[in-house]
Amino acid sequence: MVETSVEKLWKFCSSVCIAGNREDLSRYAQVVRDEREDAGPAAGMEAGLLVAKEEWSIFLPVDVPLVPAELLRRWAEAVMERGVRASYLRCGEELHPALCLLHRDVLPVFRAAIEGDERRLTRILEGLGSGLWVAEAAEFAPEGAEVGAWLANVNTPAELELAGGILGERDGAHG
Repeated sequence: MVETSVEKLWKFCSSVCIAGNREDLSRYAQVVRDEREDAGPAAGMEAGLLVAKEEWSIFLPVDVPLVPAELLRRWAEAVMERGVRASYLRCGEELHPALCLLHRDVLPVFRAAIEGDERRLTRILEGLGSGLWVAEAAEFAPEGAEVGAWLANVNTPAELELAGGILGERDGAHG
């Protein structure tokens, strides 16, 4: 799962890191350790923003490996054109705040929220006000694509193979 996500990000990112505290993942990309325990994905985002070499960072949860790199690229371009400081995807009513693009200047917002014991990404990101864009994933996908399936939570290699095969039959390549 990690390998799939890392390979996808290398298609359009200048560097790729893995936020977490497992050194065994270093065979896929540089591992960036969370500074805070028990702070969930927000701590990983904080750690990623601390080491970011570029102005923008994309955070792709490894349990969402089916989202196509092309959709991510189109979304990233739209975010930068829009002039916001952060964005995450939604598919209809389903929110995906862990799949987000963050400008490095939002780091203080993450730090303050975590220090204030806030862990919910939607709440942290809402703190950006007009600097946040919750983007509809379907806007960046080909018409008729199974966007909801692309954003499905997949946790094992067997689930990945099954879901990838089903999607491949429906809408062609999804990598």
